Amino acid sequence: MQALYRSHQTKPIDEAAAAYLQIDSYQLMQRAAQAVYRHIGEAYSLLVVTGPGNNGGDGWVIAELARRDHKNVVVWALQNPENLTGDAAKAAADYQGEVIFSAPCEDKSFDLLVDAIFGTGLTRAPGGIYQDAIDFINDHSARVLAVDIPSGLAGDTGLAYAPAVRANITVAILHMMPGHVTADGQDYCGELKLDRLAVPDTAYRAIDPAAYVLNHALLNPLKKSRKHNSHKGSYGRLLVAGGQHGMLGAVLLSGTAALVSGAGLVQLITTEEQAPWVPVHRPELMALGFSGSEQQLHIPKADVLVMGMGLGTSQWSKALWQQLLEAGMPTVLDADGLNLLAGSQTAPDSLKVITPHPKEAARLLKCAVDDIQADRLGACQKLAEKYNCVVVLKGSGTVISDGEETFICPFGSADLATAGTGDVLSGMTGSLLAQGLTAIQSAQMAVVWHALTADECALGRCLTASDLIHCLPQSLIQS
Repeated sequence: MQALYRSHQTKPIDEAAAAYLQIDSYQLMQRAAQAVYRHIGEAYSLLVVTGPGNNGGDGWVIAELARRDHKNVVVWALQNPENLTGDAAKAAADYQGEVIFSAPCEDKSFDLLVDAIFGTGLTRAPGGIYQDAIDFINDHSARVLAVDIPSGLAGDTGLAYAPAVRANITVAILHMMPGHVTADGQDYCGELKLDRLAVPDTAYRAIDPAAYVLNHALLNPLKKSRKHNSHKGSYGRLLVAGGQHGMLGAVLLSGTAALVSGAGLVQLITTEEQAPWVPVHRPELMALGFSGSEQQLHIPKADVLVMGMGLGTSQWSKALWQQLLEAGMPTVLDADGLNLLAGSQTAPDSLKVITPHPKEAARLLKCAVDDIQADRLGACQKLAEKYNCVVVLKGSGTVISDGEETFICPFGSADLATAGTGDVLSGMTGSLLAQGLTAIQSAQMAVVWHALTADECALGRCLTASDLIHCLPQSLIQS
């Protein structure tokens, strides 16, 4: 899996890469600029916007490469070269082309704008001339190429400040960052390219990654043939609980997704009135009705409990919650199960995976949703430590953490922002857990499979949770 690093690790990674290549830092800058320049394509007229640091230095080298390649290039210097230091100053001195210090006149046309304003360490919103330059870039009709990361996008978190460059393509050098793939990252980076400059991971193996990017290969174990000499009990018994009155669809979606993703036997617990309707909708699902606190539920044998989808927070909900958690089954919690967890004094020892969206995560951590979104990795890690379980923080670039290692899913899209898709994910996670995978494996595989399926359905905004379940088998084959 591709490692992700935070901004404070950029300098030691650069130093390790230079040492591996046996070159100095300026030669490394030149190699980086050459790697970016290879993505210029057929563009002939370029505006390179340079900032105050080494990201700006990359821009100066790119501009000189374009000039030598007989392209029409202009550098818009947001920092006067006289005030630059180090490698950035060398790069500016080596450039022999046209330089301007304010926005180009309106009749000047460009095929491509190169954003080399800020690098990976930005921690506040750009202001002054930098804000004006980013607004200019975003308002221009030309394609935009960002060096390392779009200016205004925080590399550590994926938080897009106002303003931030909206790039068509981003070329990251040597390493990627969490901000490339979570929160606002995918909206601002456009097509993301990584050039390692032929430096292997081993060159900076002493630097611990902040997270890892999940990939298709995670699903390979699910494609292997099962033993002929097996039965439904060999592949896990799953109990799916929730669906208060009027919310039967939530547990139906979750239970059906569990079946389709390989669980051997799935039983639903819902209200007494709704239970008889379960086999009408899905004959393969068994159902058990629960009347409320006056009933002592006979809990069927199961390997895993998935609870919370459409559960509600009524007295019926709380009674079901209490009885099921007392059974001590390995548990996956979602939706209203998380709201009940947020109001509990202690977390059950049986908790294996929780799957909050940002609002639910905010309730669990007793903070604002904006705090969660401002640092999705940090929030996910805090939840994992607080509840001693695997956490799936849903959203753009879903984050998964067990408190020790953190992972980000680069797949999926806003097509998943529709009712019931979270219920599908919880069912898939519980199903894989019941089939004998670990909690972290179940979460990783379910998230990747779920996201890839949404991408491969290609239904856009017309996607529904039922479509997602229908497409799961073919998606697994194609992944």
